[in-house]
Amino acid sequence: MKRFVLGTAALALLSGIPAAEAAPYGYGRLTPYERAAITRSQANLNALKWRVRADGRVTLRERMRINAAQARHNALVYRYRHS
Repeated sequence: MKRFVLGTAALALLSGIPAAEAAPYGYGRLTPYERAAITRSQANLNALKWRVRADGRVTLRERMRINAAQARHNALVYRYRHS
């Protein structure tokens, strides 16, 4: 699983390099650090969902953890896209 997450993160980072070099940073543009932070946040969220669903049952507390993690991820993306 770790290999899959790292491979996905590497692909996401490498796919954005030409676009970052072609356009200057500014409103709506992401720096490489911001892009990596969003990718890490998404990977952490996916790992949490996978761990929670591993036993086939999602409790109320686990659902609350997933919803909180999703809200944090969405806030991170919004903050970076609108800064």
